[in-house]
Formats: sequence, C-alpha cells, structure tokens
Amino acid sequence: MSNINRYLSNESFSLTDSQTESLKERKIDIPVVDNTESREELIARIETVTSCIIQQLCSGRLPQMSYSSSHPYTLTGTQQIMEENDDESQFPEESNEINGESYQSDKKTVINFARKRSKDKFALMMTVMAAAHRLLITNTTITRRSLYYDLKNEKTSNLVPEQRQVDLAVNHVANLLNCAPWELNLLPTSKGLAAGELTLTLADKRIIDCTAPGGALIPHIASNVISIRTTAKMALVVEKDAVFQKLLEEDCTSLLNCILVTGKGYPDVATRMFVKLLSEKMALPVYAIVDADPFGVDIMCVYRFGSASLSKEKESLACPNVRWLGIHPSELVALGVSTVPLTEFDLSKLIAIKGRPYMNDAFLKELELMRTGKAEIEGLSSFSRRFLSATYLPCKIKGGDYI
Repeated sequence: MSNINRYLSNESFSLTDSQTESLKERKIDIPVVDNTESREELIARIETVTSCIIQQLCSGRLPQMSYSSSHPYTLTGTQQIMEENDDESQFPEESNEINGESYQSDKKTVINFARKRSKDKFALMMTVMAAAHRLLITNTTITRRSLYYDLKNEKTSNLVPEQRQVDLAVNHVANLLNCAPWELNLLPTSKGLAAGELTLTLADKRIIDCTAPGGALIPHIASNVISIRTTAKMALVVEKDAVFQKLLEEDCTSLLNCILVTGKGYPDVATRMFVKLLSEKMALPVYAIVDADPFGVDIMCVYRFGSASLSKEKESLACPNVRWLGIHPSELVALGVSTVPLTEFDLSKLIAIKGRPYMNDAFLKELELMRTGKAEIEGLSSFSRRFLSATYLPCKIKGGDYI
C-alpha cells in the first residue's frame, strides 16, 4: 500500500534496471512430441467400450456406461454457471434426484440407457466417441463447433439443441476414457488473445505474430508450439478483453516490456496452457490483474490453482507462478476507487472461495475486506488516461506488491 501512496501523485512511472534491461531476444525450441502411442491407446479404449456395449446388447440387456466424476473440493452452483465460458468447465454434478438422467455411486456417474432421460445423453456420447475414433485414426482435429453443425441434421439434431450439449458430451467421454478432453482431437473454438513482442512457430510451420493489432488468437494446444521467440521480460494476464484492448491502446506492452494475455473472462484450456508455457518454458514472471470482486479472484485462481471441473488435468493447466497483482481490496480506499455492494450471488461465490484448501492468510485477508464492496479495473482510469499502464502496474511490479 505504501508503494501506491508513493506514486499516486506521479504522472508516470517507469521500470528500470534489471526489469527492463536490454531488449535481447530469447528463443527456445520445443521438441515435437510423438503422440502415436497415446493415440493408439485411446483408440483401443474406445473400441473396448464399444465392444462392452455390444456384448451387453447381445446378452439382452440395455447398455450402461460409468465414469469418475469426483472433484477435489465442492463445485458450487455459482462456479458451475460462471465457468461456462471455459469450454472444458461445464460440468454440473448430476444425480438422479436432479434430472433423472444418471446417478452417482462411489464417486461414479452411471449413464443407463434404460432410464428415459438418459437415452439422448448415451446416444450423444457414443456419437462423440465415434467422431473421436475417426479423428484419432487419421490424426486430425476439428472444432467442437464444427461437430455441432455436423450433428444438426434430421437424425441427430434432437441430441444437440445447443452447443453446450456437445461440450458436455466431450467432457463426459473424456472422463469415461480417462483422458484429457483435448486428447480426443475435438477442440473448442479459440477465444484467448496474446499481444506483445512474441512469435510462435507451430508444428505445421504456421507462425503466430503477437504484435498484430488487437492481439493474436492463442493456438488450440500449446503442445503444437515448437519454437518461441520473445524480448518480453514478463507476462501480464488481464481478466477482460475491454481492459486488454485499453492497455494495448496505451502501449502497455512497450512500457512494461510484457506479453499481454486475456482469456476474456474465465479462460479456456488453450489460454491456460499458453500462460503455463510462458511461465515454465520461457521462465517469465506472470502477473494477473482482475476486478476486485469474487469472480475476478476466482478467474485468477483458475489460472493459478486450476479449476475443480478439470482437477485431473491440473498438472497440465495450473500455473502456480501466477501472482495476483491487483486490484486488491486493501488498496481501494487509498486509490479513491468507488465501490458497490456485493450481491447475494457475489457473497455466495466469496464464501465458496474462502473455503478452498489453497487459500492462505494473505488471500483470506483480501477476501474479508471485499465484503465491504467490489470494484472494477476500469475504476483506476479516473486519475489519468494512462494511470493503469504508466503508474499503477509498474509501481506494483517494482514494489513487489502482489500475492
């Protein structure tokens, strides 16, 4: 907080010394991973599941499937709803009492074709497995959006009233086959953006230049990246696209010599993999700036600790080096930022976050202060047009004022 008070009167503030030393380009080459063995294993699993279903039918029984659906901590209703922007996170827990489709036994969800409302779900999962089987054999990929449109025909349109049904089915099949959703070669549409002095070379020889106006779309799978070039000294993750674009207009990438990243709200898998790649492969410090509200904190936690709905894939997605740079509730008074009361929805999310096992004293202190009111990042613009990029962010980084 002393750092904020110290520089509030400054028109601008620059990082110096080691934080912006020379703009020396760094390059790393990443070996291409041969996925032949893992593809063959997954193909065999699909064929085994299919064989079991055929055997059930031949013995005169209606088929059923089961898969693990456990989470490391409780997935609250608000988290289920607000993580819907993450195509890999749309997993409400199911029970027979809620929807009549399936039931849970010993942390397993059972899809029974004998149950009336389970038939469409069963059929869609089989359809997704068939599509994944073809893609794995040919070692090709398609987007889930493309699969959704392929299924909008007379025979299968009733299975997919909305895109969300396809996304859910892909995740259910991944649980059934005990694999990561992206390993099925059915990929979500990219939505995350990256901007700054960064060039990515993909396995298919495509080059992604992140100096493009407005930023570049983050590639689907980080494992497709075979080479990275950058002169940046850090990565800054921004919660919202509006703030991301504002920082670009203020030339934040040059002022801080950073790579700007946004997942446009709750990040998709591609954005989370990308942030982890920058942290682990390029050894860049990663800072996150989010709204001072429960959902902003939750988004930061998804980057840093992972999401409950993809707990099995935590090792591939969570980036523990992400540091919460702001906005901290403890600095709102000194900054003169106006707050608004929390809604019941906000309070429910706040309580859920405080109960998570990874919450430490520093987090809990800020969350307790948040009970008095919330604020958006845009509230910092009242001081001056470039206060966020020229004063607030460099002051916080240089002063080590992060959690």
